[in-house]
Amino acid sequence: MAKQMMGQLVRKRVFVPGKASRKQAKAGEQPEPKRYGKVHNLVFSSDSKRVVGIMVRRPDVAGMVKQDDRFVPLDCIEFHEGGLLCAGTKESFDEEACKRLGLDLDTCIIWEGADVICESGKFLGYVMDASFDVATGEVDCFCANEGNAASELVGYFEIPCAWVVRYDKGRMIVRDQAAELELSGGLAAKAGEGYAHAKDGAKKATAKFDDAASKAVDKGAHGLGRMIGKAKSKVREAKASYDEAAGADPAQTSPGESKVASSSASADNGAKVAKAVGEQLGKTKGMFSGFIREFKEASK
Repeated sequence: MAKQMMGQLVRKRVFVPGKASRKQAKAGEQPEPKRYGKVHNLVFSSDSKRVVGIMVRRPDVAGMVKQDDRFVPLDCIEFHEGGLLCAGTKESFDEEACKRLGLDLDTCIIWEGADVICESGKFLGYVMDASFDVATGEVDCFCANEGNAASELVGYFEIPCAWVVRYDKGRMIVRDQAAELELSGGLAAKAGEGYAHAKDGAKKATAKFDDAASKAVDKGAHGLGRMIGKAKSKVREAKASYDEAAGADPAQTSPGESKVASSSASADNGAKVAKAVGEQLGKTKGMFSGFIREFKEASK
């Protein structure tokens, strides 16, 4: 059996055969397939034992007017360059396809995202995925958990198709045995950890990151204050040196007096002032890279 996961098909591009130009038709060339839309959902039979087709979401007209999804049966689909190629004939869509297959689309089910409930009422999670045979549509199992993040961390429950009891108001009702299934496929499950332990580990990791980030930001803020303080101090020192070189003594100069050095001396000392200020401001360039280093060290 050629197994395929529902999650691998959803959002894949769907193509239809392109129309051949006169030149291509004359040369016997096949036209390039034309983009038609993307896989929106998989459609399951009323007994949940088979995938009967897909719902294709078409792009909006002029980016504003939404188009209805179209049903394409599984027997009109083949894989094509990372996407799916639909036959594109009239019998490949909606009512015509259902009539050809003797299928009542109103009784079919879209299981993705549905709540999974045991007959006893116990909540197991949501339908996150399903494994099925591409050729026949026969469903092997449904995968359930509390969400995508939970699936990555602790895995999911693989519920055999035969354990699905019925559809009930948007929920998948399964046998009570499903509550005894062990998680599989997640990082924690592979390491042999329990579900609760994995959740607790995630919370601790988040708390550690928050604490590290807080410390790093605090260090960075203090570092910024110190560098600005040093820059201000050096500017004051440079100004004092300039005044001294220019012959201006702040302690002896009265409000009505002004002592000016020669233009050459002023230019020379002005260059010294600029250099002193530039050196201090240049030191602040490494401040932000230093902050990043402190953040990484505190996060370890």
